[in-house]
Amino acid sequence: MFDPKSQDERVNGPKIAAQILKNMGNRRKDAIVKRIKARSPKLADKIEENMFSFEDLTDLTPQGMQTLIKEVAHEDIVISFKLASADVQQMFLRNMSERKKDMLQADFEDLGPVRKTDVDLAQRRILEKLDQLRSAGLVLTQGENDIWV
Repeated sequence: MFDPKSQDERVNGPKIAAQILKNMGNRRKDAIVKRIKARSPKLADKIEENMFSFEDLTDLTPQGMQTLIKEVAHEDIVISFKLASADVQQMFLRNMSERKKDMLQADFEDLGPVRKTDVDLAQRRILEKLDQLRSAGLVLTQGENDIWV
């Protein structure tokens, strides 16, 4: 019997579901998320929010990152840098032209304080675009367990 006062560990269901779905093929993952969305849109949103973190961008191939950079709004990249790790920032910068890199760095330096929710939204838009590109087969990742030949 469930006792809410027990010392048992609480489980974050959407996060666990996201980890499972993240390791599935795109077609299967999309079908499952679509069925969940039909029954519980809020749950589907929570799962999708947990599916990818901004740190996952470091798993992109250089070509994948270049494609993503072309497809997302410049302003979203600038704002997302506010809370991005040094590794993610370097991944972006390594895959940009010098002109775009200079523009990004200048815009970032000119950027004043930004609400955390705005940074989170910018990062979420980038991750949503990444998911679209992955589903379309336009972007690949290079996870530590992937073998490329």
